[in-house]
Amino acid sequence: MNTKIAKHMPKQSFGDVVDKMTILTRKVFFGEEDAIEELYYLIGCLNKMDKGSGDLIAAIIRLAQMNFEIWNLENEIRKGGEDKFTRAQIGGRAIEIRNYNRKRVKYKNHINKLTDLGFTEFKVKHRSQ
Repeated sequence: MNTKIAKHMPKQSFGDVVDKMTILTRKVFFGEEDAIEELYYLIGCLNKMDKGSGDLIAAIIRLAQMNFEIWNLENEIRKGGEDKFTRAQIGGRAIEIRNYNRKRVKYKNHINKLTDLGFTEFKVKHRSQ
C-alpha cells in the first residue's frame, strides 16, 4: 500500500486530520478553549498543503454543525409543539435558531469568499435586535 503524507502535515492521514477537526470544532463550539490551538494548527497544516484548504474544511464543518443545531432545535419543537413547550420556551428556541442561522450565513459567506464562488448573503435584522 502506497501511503503519502506531506512533510508539513502531522503524522496522520488526511482523513484522521479532518476527523480530528470535526471533534475540535465541536469542542471549541462548547467553549473548550484548550482545543483552539490544536484546531488552528491543523488548519494551518492543511493551508500549507493547499492554500486555503484548511480554512475551507473548517468552515464546512462549522456550517454543518450550525445546521445540526438548527435541525435539533426545530425538530424538538416539531415533535412536541405547544404540548411539550410553553410559548415562552418556543420563543427562546426561536431566538437560538435565529442566532445559529446568523452563524450559518457567516460560514456560508466565508466559504463563498474562500472559493470566490457565489455571493455574500445577509439576513435582515429582527426588530428586537
